Amino acid sequence: MRIFNRMMLDGAVDNRNDQITNKAGRPITEVAIIDDDRALLELTLLAVREAGFSVVGFHEPLDALMWASDAEPTCIIADLKMPGVEGLDLVAAFCALNRHAVIIVSAFVDVRTTVDAMRLGVDDVLPKPATIDELVRALRRGMTALAATPPREELTFTRRERQVAEMLVEGLTTKQIAQNLELSPRTVEFFRASLLRKTQSPNSAALASALTRLGFLAN
Repeated sequence: MRIFNRMMLDGAVDNRNDQITNKAGRPITEVAIIDDDRALLELTLLAVREAGFSVVGFHEPLDALMWASDAEPTCIIADLKMPGVEGLDLVAAFCALNRHAVIIVSAFVDVRTTVDAMRLGVDDVLPKPATIDELVRALRRGMTALAATPPREELTFTRRERQVAEMLVEGLTTKQIAQNLELSPRTVEFFRASLLRKTQSPNSAALASALTRLGFLAN
């Protein structure tokens, strides 16, 4: 049994959360929060617990990554600036698991970082400090996205859909994809609409996250 440097707070689950299930059919109620500021981490854990979630907290990035590698699909809230971790490296590692909804909370987020994070498959980016209402709304959006992403084995994509999906995850525009594939922009939009429908994604950001969880990774 692994022993982590973590703080775990289990509380009664709010009925608004226990209706959302992961791909294994289990309720998504436990979430993970990673922050090297121990005092702030403990306060955040308490606040999120009060909102009705079971919470596990980490102040060591590697411990969090080990936990995430074995955990059921859930939501992960991570601080962008962590000791010993370069930029988006930790976030990229979480996204590469193709399993969790990843939310960034940081005081060092700019437009470029946000775009890079979304390309990796991050579901949400929040400024730090974030209010508990902002955190809870982001968690519920992440849970909804997880619940709406069908298991990979249940989805089939055409060759063109896969090509478009890979380029969407890389952050290419419709015009760029059309030029690369020698298609009309209207045809690319057709394939994009098909991907939105198959992954049950409400918008482009949700589609990029869903495709990343399904194994389409940016180069």
